[in-house]
Amino acid sequence: MDIPVPPTSFKGKEKERDPQLRYCEPYYHPYRTNVKQRWIGRQILEVISTEFRDRSVDYYRHALASGVTKVNGKVVGPEYLLKNGDRIENTVHRHEPPVTVSPILLLHRDDEKQFIVISKPGSVPVHATGRYYKHTVLEMLKSDLGITAYSVNRLDRLTSGLMILALTGKASTGLAEEFIKGHVKKEYLARVIGEFPEEEIVVDQSLLTIDRQMGVVICTPDGKDAKTIFKRVHYDAARNQSVVHCKPITGRTHQIRVHLQYIGHPIVNDPLYGTSEIWGPNLGRGGVDLTPDIPAEGDADTPSGMDTPASDTLASIEARLRGEEALPSAKLQQKFNFKLEKELMRLRASEGKDGAGTEGSGAGTPALLPREMEDDTVVGGSPIYLSREAREIVAKLRRQKDEQEDWAKWSEVVFRMKEAAQQQSEGQDALLMQFEEVPEGFCPECHIPLAPDPKPDTLFIYLHAWRYTTERLGCWETPMPKWSEVNWDGMIA
Repeated sequence: MDIPVPPTSFKGKEKERDPQLRYCEPYYHPYRTNVKQRWIGRQILEVISTEFRDRSVDYYRHALASGVTKVNGKVVGPEYLLKNGDRIENTVHRHEPPVTVSPILLLHRDDEKQFIVISKPGSVPVHATGRYYKHTVLEMLKSDLGITAYSVNRLDRLTSGLMILALTGKASTGLAEEFIKGHVKKEYLARVIGEFPEEEIVVDQSLLTIDRQMGVVICTPDGKDAKTIFKRVHYDAARNQSVVHCKPITGRTHQIRVHLQYIGHPIVNDPLYGTSEIWGPNLGRGGVDLTPDIPAEGDADTPSGMDTPASDTLASIEARLRGEEALPSAKLQQKFNFKLEKELMRLRASEGKDGAGTEGSGAGTPALLPREMEDDTVVGGSPIYLSREAREIVAKLRRQKDEQEDWAKWSEVVFRMKEAAQQQSEGQDALLMQFEEVPEGFCPECHIPLAPDPKPDTLFIYLHAWRYTTERLGCWETPMPKWSEVNWDGMIA
């Protein structure tokens, strides 16, 4: 249920709106989620700040302290250990990012077979996710076209193009099965960096998601089988860019994007896989070097009896890491050091629980979480052990995201959220702010720092689902995107 925004006494400055963007008015929205298996036994602050990662760690500390974020309806401390059956509740003043004003194109409707064919604009996610709810394909079909649809396949938010959706839940089951079994042949168009070879290129590198929060995928034998066939359409010498026809044989997450990066031709405006600041001057060509510098925890070669004792002090752990208690061989020392590094991080964090703070902090400073120490890539959610190069790539992407969203300002919003959470029992007067004005650049309703509007040409990538050929529903295709034209003038609209 969305909570309507009450009137306020704020005199905020009306923001000028870009005619190329579609906006959504902010609204209060309560999140409620049951604890997942992987969260059990972890501290509430660590979970909400790394799993959701929508705001800063400092914001979530304030949210817990003020009762904006609760567990089972009760205020808990940041060290609270989550249990099976716990329910996390959080109220936010939701500011959905603007999306492109380009509409969803309805290409075909078949009421007998209960499906529709659309062309999705880039920037719009299919389902509710993160900060997006009303700005999604399913919700926009309802609000703009009066169509209740059920997704049977998905496209990345930044990807534009063809989608087939069911008109009933029953129809979606049968249609989804056709996609799952690989009976749908898909064809995409991409604009990539450099002069793509004229001959057909087949990439069959397995793919694995190594960071769930950032959605980073790499090529590694530990991943799932993946295969894509590429063929150049034309080369734009003036821009040193190529338009490429892409046929994914499998349907892995970010498959086309990562396979193009692997062969040295990432998509021109891909913010995740196409920047030298993150991937270096070769833009990730040939994949990431996964040679381990510290072996994975729990390796079979770890010597028995070498588990880190719970009684170890921070000083003794650091002494071992300095090599003062060396193991018989360099290989065993390296393996054990990974376990010690994790224990060292745990002890550093726990030292602040009594208010003493971490080293170099003042009294009462909360203990830093791994995310704040930029070490969460070492201990965090990758299914495989990551080399230093891979960890640095993920860390750079996370820092980039944090910098773009200006985490430092987020704590200013939290007590406003507490008032919103109490509105039904205290009435709308409790929602009125005590100030006459808010600083420019902040929401007059909740004090959230207002992000600048994105540039319309950054809301999508040059990847377009062009044609689907199905066994039961025929062959469907969209109009060609403007950027794929031979004489493209560089304009997106």
